[in-house]
This record gives sequence, structure tokens and C-alpha cells, in this order.
Amino acid sequence: MTEACPDPRQRHYDVAVVTTAALPWRTGPSYFSLWHAAGLKAMGLNVVYVIPWVEEAGQSLWGGPIYKTFEDQASALHEEAQRIGCPPLPDIVPYKASVWWLTRSIMPTGDIFRSIPSADALILHEPEHLGWIPWTTPRRALAANKVVGIVMTNYADYVRSTHKHRAMPAWLSDGLARFVTWYHRTRVAKHTDIAIPLSGAVAEIADVGGRLREAQVTGVSSTWRDVEPVRDGQTGIYFLGRLIWEKGLADLIEIACRTGHSIDVIGDGADQVAVKARACSANAPLTFLGPSAEPWTRIQPYKTFFNPSTSEVLCTTTAEALVAGRHVVIPECPANEPFRRYPNTHFYTDMDGACAALDTAIAAPTIPPEKVRDDFHWPQACRTIAALCDLIPIGQDAPLRESSRLN
Repeated sequence: MTEACPDPRQRHYDVAVVTTAALPWRTGPSYFSLWHAAGLKAMGLNVVYVIPWVEEAGQSLWGGPIYKTFEDQASALHEEAQRIGCPPLPDIVPYKASVWWLTRSIMPTGDIFRSIPSADALILHEPEHLGWIPWTTPRRALAANKVVGIVMTNYADYVRSTHKHRAMPAWLSDGLARFVTWYHRTRVAKHTDIAIPLSGAVAEIADVGGRLREAQVTGVSSTWRDVEPVRDGQTGIYFLGRLIWEKGLADLIEIACRTGHSIDVIGDGADQVAVKARACSANAPLTFLGPSAEPWTRIQPYKTFFNPSTSEVLCTTTAEALVAGRHVVIPECPANEPFRRYPNTHFYTDMDGACAALDTAIAAPTIPPEKVRDDFHWPQACRTIAALCDLIPIGQDAPLRESSRLN
């Protein structure tokens, strides 16, 4: 007789990867946490992946499949990890969460730490978000040896932008943004030992009580490395991302009108109807291609990625474009500063500068992307975060099981 598998909640793990969001909601935290969970398991560590479970009524947030049970979602996660080239996922357990439609985000409905199985180390994706509820268990009451938080969302910027697109007075949105920053700093201080900001855009939140650490803990799927290189004479331009105003889509429309360059738009989102209507009214040369579950298969015809968003912290789509050997045109802002060291990157500070940068990108030769591929390499990112969790010595090149799937 086969012994039943033990309940994951009753087991002890080396590390628990805890996220505010999971696929099929295609956001940064969803993908980053997926790769961390899979990559750390591939290193030989005993890992549990802790994700939110949202009831059916809230699942329309991500505009994808609706799951009747958590087991259905977990099964889909395993299939998705395989499809995008992740190593096999570890145990997956849920915590109860609900959708806050005003902020278009998922929030725990209770004390998140009561849902996490016992583990030597905790990796919290968006610790300020996970610990938003005031009575959430503080760090000092946790048995884990190390709690590492990865700060990756610029909530204050989203709040400030509401006065432009959601009819909120500027004075109110600015005041709320200052409150959010202050409150999130208190959450980081309460729940972590180390806080890693993905870029300077959120360094203020992470820099509290000596917790801030600078480290490269993200990567890009190997599928982007396999995109065919830019060919001579290739000039196409694309935008890839959620169609919400906070992504700088008003600027995208204006630049397309000013330059006359045709830009293909890949993605969908809550504001897509309004965005398309404004583009049509302005007679902007934009073509809306809809969303893609495999965007790396869609970008071969393009030479340049134009991304006007300043709401990101470290934009995944920009990193993916660079890894794929594309030029990128992006605004000057703290979130984009990490990309300055790479060839094929073009910055601008205003609309005139954006037009000039786009023309330069179209005409410039393409430099091979070796450096950005080395930096945005998931195996190394997972080794780095394992060292920060005291799970391997710093600098150790730990062996990877399933390494062919991770590289």
C-alpha cells in the first residue's frame, strides 16, 4: 500500500517563496516568484511556493482562465512553468486573498505568516504588500532564520498618476502617495531582515533600519535568447505591456503621431477601450495586436522596443527586449537607470527627445547583447538570493539539478 503524501503545511522546508500574485495574472511578481521557486528547487533546496488563492468572483482580474479549485490553478502553474522553460516547480500551497478592485491588486485576507509552512528562510515578494494588514505577525515572532523581502512595485507612482487618469485631485493623490511610502517603510521594517529594491525607484521603501541590500535577483527566460537576431534593414517598432494609462500610453500615442512611425502594440488591459479610442481619434499609426502568451514568438520582425512607462521598478519587458538583442527607447527615471550600462539602450527626457531617440534607435547598428544576458541570468539570480538567505555561502557556484532547463 502506497503511503499518502504528507500535507505540505506539515513539512519543514529550507525556504518558502511567498508572492502577492501568481500566474495566470501576468505581472512581474508572478513571474519572478515562479522562477525563484523553481530555480531554488533546481539547486537542490527543499522549497515551498506560497501563492494567493482568489475565489472565482475575483479571478476576472487577470482576464484569463477561471479556476474552480486551488488544485486546478496549481496544476496550470506546473504546466505553465514547463511551457516557458522553468525547471519543475516545488510544492505549492495557498493563502486566502481577495481582489481590491480600486487598486487592481490582490491582498491577503488574513495574517499571511499563518499560511506559510515552517521554513529556515522566507523570501517575500513585495513584503510591504504582504504585510499591509496591521496585525500581521512581526518578524521577531517568526521562527525563520532569515527573512528577505524583494521590493518591486512603485505603489506611490501609481497613486500619483491617478489624478491624471482617474479624476482624483492632484493634492489628494500626492498626499496618499506620501502616506503609502511611509506606511510601506513601516511594513518592511516590521517583517524583514533584508530588503532588496529592484531599482532606485523603490530604494526609499527598502532603505529602513539598515535593511537595504543591492543585488541582482531577477533574470529573463531563455526563450528570449532564442529570438532571431535583428537583420540588416529591419526597422519595426513595438510596445509590449498591459494597456493601462499608467504605462505611459498617452505618450505612446503622442510619439506615434509626432514621428509618423508605425508602432505595433502587443497586450491588453483595463483601459484598452479608452486607449484605442484616443489613438483612433488622434489618427495615431498604432496597430493593436492583442495579448500574447508567448510574446517572444511575436517580436522577431521588430528592431526597437519603445516603452514610455515610468511606473515600473525594473521593467521586465525592457530587460527581455535587450536580452533578445533589440534596441530599447525608454525615459530617464530611477527605474530605468539599471539599463544605462547596456548597449542598444536609448534614453529621453521629453517628447522631442523621445522622437530623436526613436529615430536614432531605428538607424543605429545593433550590438550583440552578451552583457545583459550575463546579468539577467536566472541561475545566477537564484544563487544570489540563496546566499542572501544564508542557504549557500556567498559566491558559491552551487550545483543545479535540472540545470539544462534553467539555463
